[in-house]
Amino acid sequence: MYDVLRTEEKLLMSEFRRFGVDVELINIDNISLDLNEGWNETGIVLVRPLSHFKASLIARILNTHGVKTINSGMAIENSWNKAIAISILVRSGIPVVPTKLMFSEVPQEDGVDYPAIIKPLHGSWGRLVSLVSDVDELKLILRHKAFSDTYLKVSVIQPFIGDGTDYRVFVVGNETVASMVRRPVEGEWRSNVARGGKAEAVRLGDEVYEMAIKAVYALGLDYAGVDVLYSREYGYVVNEVNAIPEFKGLMSVSGVNIARKIAEYVLNLVRR
Repeated sequence: MYDVLRTEEKLLMSEFRRFGVDVELINIDNISLDLNEGWNETGIVLVRPLSHFKASLIARILNTHGVKTINSGMAIENSWNKAIAISILVRSGIPVVPTKLMFSEVPQEDGVDYPAIIKPLHGSWGRLVSLVSDVDELKLILRHKAFSDTYLKVSVIQPFIGDGTDYRVFVVGNETVASMVRRPVEGEWRSNVARGGKAEAVRLGDEVYEMAIKAVYALGLDYAGVDVLYSREYGYVVNEVNAIPEFKGLMSVSGVNIARKIAEYVLNLVRR
């Protein structure tokens, strides 16, 4: 299920067809979901809307009817909420970026390290994320966010680690299938490829891959893109876990057919 047909969905469809699998592609924006209908005969559903809200909603509805979705609705929901995701990872003993949750536009003087990153609870591609150098900038950003949208009064704040470089580790099941490093372009501190970040394949240590696999397992995900940061002070730490990850860029730099890995994983579940 999707709402915008991206390259990733086309690649997935191609791989399923290579395996001779009958797959129905459903654009959720073109349907109305009958909540009174039973879904017991529905097979496994691979949920990939751009909107995490739509994804978690439809997945949870299907899950209540006993339908297996990849990923599950609760796992998508927990991963999408940065505060909940970090809390689950911490409870599971996984190293994460030090994170504080703020509930208003008035910051508390409780040990925030600057420069710092201020983020909304939900979001991707670096949207609505700000870099602040001191408490005065933080207050200004928080007031601006609260003025534009009261929902944005709730934010997470983290220390700015390194120079913006991060690592994406792609996990399918209990296997890390590919990884890359993403570096920000000159004048930008965010490494998101959507913002011009430069990506290249990289081989990380087994301890990093094990950490990524544990993060995916802790959040109850079948597959995910795990974003990792590194500094001398903190070592390798998990920053975010994306439950509906894009993988076209990672495929192009790594040479790994990630779409096939996902298709194989789904088919193995069907055969069990």
